[in-house]
Amino acid sequence: MISDSRSQARERYKGCLLGAVLGDALGMPYETLPSRPPQPLSFKKAYRGHPNEMLLPGQYTDDGQLILISARILSESSPFDACAYAKELLRTYNLRKFRYADGAVVSACKKMESSKNLLGSGINSGASGCISLAVPFSLAYADKKEMARELSSACSITHANTTAQAGAVGLSLFLKTLADTGDAAAAFRILDTAAENMCPELYLKLSHAYSLAAHKTPLQHAAAELGASSYIYQTLPLAAYLCRSFERPDTLLSAAVSCGGNAGTIAMICGAFAGARFGLSALPPDLVRSVERAGIFGELAEKLYLRSHPEVAADEGKPADGDTDETEADGTSDTPSDESADEESSSEEK
Repeated sequence: MISDSRSQARERYKGCLLGAVLGDALGMPYETLPSRPPQPLSFKKAYRGHPNEMLLPGQYTDDGQLILISARILSESSPFDACAYAKELLRTYNLRKFRYADGAVVSACKKMESSKNLLGSGINSGASGCISLAVPFSLAYADKKEMARELSSACSITHANTTAQAGAVGLSLFLKTLADTGDAAAAFRILDTAAENMCPELYLKLSHAYSLAAHKTPLQHAAAELGASSYIYQTLPLAAYLCRSFERPDTLLSAAVSCGGNAGTIAMICGAFAGARFGLSALPPDLVRSVERAGIFGELAEKLYLRSHPEVAADEGKPADGDTDETEADGTSDTPSDESADEESSSEEK
């Protein structure tokens, strides 16, 4: 029974991390576009002139880059090494490797460069550019208070705004509950509690999203009412509406990418939700195998699981914190074609 429970938890941890990157890659070509009817799931290339036009089908955006950078640091150090994270952001920015990065991330990197202040250059932005950090943080900690404290600190490196931090912390608690228990009702309750305590306005917008889902409001009407912009007040409530409205992972992800706007981040949240709730095997297997750096994200999910479950690591004779591979955390891919695409991608900002 214990072995079965551990196996299921591992499946949900891997599903959460890989589901997030899968959703981001699926939403990549639809960022900034108007909403559209849901279509069958497949990786697409962005149209010519789109900010993500240099990315190949199956490649992730800046959300996936931040997940990769922070997951590697979390797998190597406890507590989280905020200075290492800031240095890697600045390095990625200086190499012009960011993929259509959130404006606050770019602005924070510019401030770091000019002021040499790595930890005090956060921007007062309510955008959702730091919310992807919630995914690896949700998997790396046994203690929720420690997780929330260190996640807020990591978010503040780019987003000093408390609303942005509230969204990330709420999402991390939500995903942690799902990954540990698979209980969606409990996960939504803890998300509500976190939002109500940290940002009452965000709590009200989440409540409105739940109401729209309960009344079976059509997707396009709900997306128009809630908004699909990159601001946390729109991104997180719309993702919550989607997660409550669509049961199957494939229909959920198809609906998420159809919203346009901040499609990459919205689908990233929905993919993390589906994977954390149902496990890796519930996600479309062909797409999971084809997503950029799928193997590395699977390895990182295992390391984060062991980091947050040291008793399992001790039983299995494995280190709770391990070295990651030596490839750069700038979003480059394992295949030659993906590497060349990333070298050409610019640091345009949203």
